[in-house]
Amino acid sequence: METEYECPDPWAVCLTYDEAMEVEEILNQANAEYHIMEQDQAVGDVQAVADFTWQILFLSPWELAYIALPMSVLAFYGLSIYWMFKKIQKKYS
Repeated sequence: METEYECPDPWAVCLTYDEAMEVEEILNQANAEYHIMEQDQAVGDVQAVADFTWQILFLSPWELAYIALPMSVLAFYGLSIYWMFKKIQKKYS
């Protein structure tokens, strides 16, 4: 029983596993250094930042609140510790 898969949009051609193995064998015989079954290359730093920026820009208001509230609490704690440190530093200097 073979399952049908839909071809993802960015791909021009979808192959079954057996077809991919045949094409890879032909490429190997031609001494080509391309491997069909390899994973995508790692995303570069600039691309990762761009993707993250686009994901942040298109968050819903609830998702933004879900992120903003804990970050606000952490910022408050961090600034409170900094303020106390500066107060103690000023007292003993």
